[in-house]
Amino acid sequence: MHKQSRTDRWLRTGLVLFLVTLVLLIIFNGTTKTSDVSNWIIAFANIAMAAAAVGAWRAARKFLSEFFAQEGYRLAIALINENVIHLGLDNEFTVCVSKAIMICERLDGREHTESNNVDLGDALNKLKTLHEYHNTWLRNCRSLSFRMETYGIYAAEDKKEALTGMILALDSMVRHGKELISLLAEDFNHYDQKVKTRSNLFMPFKSEHLTKMQEIFKAINVEWNLMVSSRNLLLSEGKHARTLFVVRDS
Repeated sequence: MHKQSRTDRWLRTGLVLFLVTLVLLIIFNGTTKTSDVSNWIIAFANIAMAAAAVGAWRAARKFLSEFFAQEGYRLAIALINENVIHLGLDNEFTVCVSKAIMICERLDGREHTESNNVDLGDALNKLKTLHEYHNTWLRNCRSLSFRMETYGIYAAEDKKEALTGMILALDSMVRHGKELISLLAEDFNHYDQKVKTRSNLFMPFKSEHLTKMQEIFKAINVEWNLMVSSRNLLLSEGKHARTLFVVRDS
């Protein structure tokens, strides 16, 4: 049972006082004019109607509370099953970044070839695709968390820090990834242009951003580890939405 908010307690108290007053007024009005039996019947009928109205209000309020909780938990399930689930140890973002940088390292100082151009282009495209997946998961996590709160569903107290840490680490990782992709794309464009024009292919390739990309990769590794550890802490007691999130009264 959820703890009632102060507003609910005041509303309940006010409703009880109103009903008591209404009942007294109905009885007084029905009996002071005349003691006719029909007036007594009407008075009690009015009381029954008032009680029925209150019952309907309580039922509607209960229905709305259950509806909001159901919809909120539906969003919570989507948050875990469609987004958070992808951010664990099997996540290959750092692997993909590492392979792209290794190709740059391998090509650095060597002559330009069509096969190497294909390898570098493939590595860039795979990284772009995986980065977009992470960007989508980040947007979904933020959007779903906000929408859950509109239904009164919040992360449990012992899970709040883990959820926040995971999203912040993912955000930082996505931003670093965007910068790295931009630098890698510049290197690839230079390589690709040289191969397409077939001009001076024997000249050694020189990555203009290799050192910077290596530094960014280290930062991505740090954020990736933080994201995974926060995600594992979030799910340490199971993936059931009701163990991760709670209904909070307004």
